[in-house]
Amino acid sequence: MQVLHYSMYTKSVYLLRSAGTCIVLVGGCWFCYQLRQTSQILSSVVPTKVLDLEHTQAEYIYVDDPRLQDWDYWQIAQMLDARTAVALARMPNVDLRFFLRPPFWRMQHAPYEIIENLRLLLSELDKVCANCHPCLSQFLEKNFGNTQRGRLLFDHDLTAGGLPGPPNLKWDHVLLESCVQTLHHHSSLGEHSKDIANAGGLKVLMEVQKYCENDVNISIMLAKIFSNLSLYNEYLRDIYSLGWIGILARWAQHTDIRLSAPAGRALANLDADENVNQKYPRRIYLLHPLHRTRSSTKLDVVFIHGLLGGVFVTWRQRDSDSLTSGQPESSSLPSGLESMVSMSGEQPQEFLRDLAHDLEISEWKRVGHDFEVILDDFPKNTKRQAHGPFTCKGDDVCMAQEEQDRIHRTQCWPCDWLPSDVPSLRVLGVNYNTNLSMWLPLCPIEGIKATLNERSNELTTKLATAGVGRRPVIWVCHSMGGLLVKKILVQEWKNNDRNHICKNTRGIIFYSTPHRGSHVAALKQTTQMFVWPSVEVQELREGSKQLLELHNDFLKMLDEYPIDIISFSETKSTLVTPLKFPLQFVNPTSSDPGVGEFYEIPQDHLSICKPANRRSFLYQKVVNVIKRHLQPSKTINNIENLYT
Repeated sequence: MQVLHYSMYTKSVYLLRSAGTCIVLVGGCWFCYQLRQTSQILSSVVPTKVLDLEHTQAEYIYVDDPRLQDWDYWQIAQMLDARTAVALARMPNVDLRFFLRPPFWRMQHAPYEIIENLRLLLSELDKVCANCHPCLSQFLEKNFGNTQRGRLLFDHDLTAGGLPGPPNLKWDHVLLESCVQTLHHHSSLGEHSKDIANAGGLKVLMEVQKYCENDVNISIMLAKIFSNLSLYNEYLRDIYSLGWIGILARWAQHTDIRLSAPAGRALANLDADENVNQKYPRRIYLLHPLHRTRSSTKLDVVFIHGLLGGVFVTWRQRDSDSLTSGQPESSSLPSGLESMVSMSGEQPQEFLRDLAHDLEISEWKRVGHDFEVILDDFPKNTKRQAHGPFTCKGDDVCMAQEEQDRIHRTQCWPCDWLPSDVPSLRVLGVNYNTNLSMWLPLCPIEGIKATLNERSNELTTKLATAGVGRRPVIWVCHSMGGLLVKKILVQEWKNNDRNHICKNTRGIIFYSTPHRGSHVAALKQTTQMFVWPSVEVQELREGSKQLLELHNDFLKMLDEYPIDIISFSETKSTLVTPLKFPLQFVNPTSSDPGVGEFYEIPQDHLSICKPANRRSFLYQKVVNVIKRHLQPSKTINNIENLYT
């Protein structure tokens, strides 16, 4: 009996163990299956790496699932924090449904209420800064003087006695735009942009944005205000909670670069995970890359305009009326089609001309690789080490893109052309205000920094804040911008190159820079009494002692830091004033620095920095220099040959 009981016990234990093992195996398989399904569902919406708390930088979030509906986007938007929302806003072509609309979006304020809120905000800013900004006080007195005095009169409970209330503000779109412009000007000075946020200005600006959503000019000024405020990361949460991140993302995708550039700069400043120890202050525009990118930046290209210029004025593509083509002329038709055109009416004639043009283009594409085409803006004269490129092959990229450049004209060729032709670049644009006469009204605070020395000190600080000097850099400058670059380099050289700008400068491209001044700036004493030329104009006089000393120091600096120098000189006169008076601003003698390559271009002062297309010598030379300095070994040999 005992043996039988022991045998039954052994079988029971065996069965229990077998059943337990099966249950564990089946349960484990079921759990792994459910875990895999859950992981696949999460991966289709948000990558699981974003949950890894060990990473200090925010990961990219890719959502490209056609099954997602608006509700799914709203759910994801509600789960985003401020830093992740900024990183998502800097993704190229991001879906704007990832960003929640601002609070109380459907609540609309009356126009006069917006004006009144702007007046209260400006008055508060005037009190905070203790009337240290005269422009702000003058604006309030000029536009709201009667209103403010009326409100002071009715501050004593007179309305309780049946007396009329304070005078109401009338709606005026011009006044609204002036208020926003005044806020932008105030935010540009020092740290006054903080005062706007501390005074509740972000909510008031949202009211303006909702009412003037389709007004590009007001949107540009709002974007500039936020690009100034974005320098201070402590306001990121306020900017995010009021819905400004989604609006900045929408502006960054705008076709007008005047709006997309400041919006992109604001997002880049707020993206602390991507831009470590690097900010883009006022007047420093990040032209490329406007979005997050995985490719590393190998070289900086910095563009600086001249007198009365601007990032989005100086570096445009040249007007179409002055373009020339290196392809066969399409005005004459083949003999076989010419007789048919003469026998046809007006509409068939246009059709046959288009047909002839298409046949010409197709024939050119077939045999074009066997030819070389002379570049547009071919130099009229050259000096010292001039080696082009002066031609391009028929099957080059610049030839293939000529038709596209003619149809889709660029507002800023450094932003649109350079990144596609030369990868791994960071393109920066520098802005600064200039005037021809001191009769023009100037801000007392801004007007202080007008000399070449003061402007260069300011720009050096801002460029160092943007990280210029941490990698190789090439300067591209027009007219007075070249003098600023020389002053920046000379001052850094004399200060032991504390920002490593001289050490990392690889090349400078001068477009009609008056190294020895301009005779246009020389005015007689009687004329100066009426014109009252500005400081900038006075410093540009021909034979100026300051310019000659600056150039001598620049040449000495080149002995210690060899730099590739390329200079373009204008040979045509510029038609100025409505009377089309011809005037040559910079002659070849002044625009020749005496070192490096020198080219005389048959263009005037305004068009010499505006290439006709990508096949222009003025543009291809820039591309050639950049590509050459992306290869360090060849760069050193070229510079040594240049100075031997």
